[in-house]
Amino acid sequence: MRFRTALTLAPLFAVCFTVASWATPVPEHLVAARSAPTAADNPSQSGKIASIGDAAFSLEVSTGRERKTIEFLVDDDTKVEGKLQVGAQATVDYRSADGRNIAVHVVVKSASTFKGR
Repeated sequence: MRFRTALTLAPLFAVCFTVASWATPVPEHLVAARSAPTAADNPSQSGKIASIGDAAFSLEVSTGRERKTIEFLVDDDTKVEGKLQVGAQATVDYRSADGRNIAVHVVVKSASTFKGR
């Protein structure tokens, strides 16, 4: 009888301790360390690539009738999907630092090369 009681109570205690540990809130300093900045934290621009330099490129953005050119810097942490080409459409997630726009994530759609028959 004691053996059966011990076998019943041991898993019950394990479940209770597991539930109690899940119910304990995680300290703020641990949550902040685990969370990395996401794309939602960074502003985004879409437009046509106007020029490409060594560590930078310019994006021509149209808002209504107004067109403006925005320059973005590329660093080692920048993720680029596709190939940067003048005339290609691109969407850039970026962050601002010291008055400069640093590209975080660039998605390039190649320039249209439609050929009719």
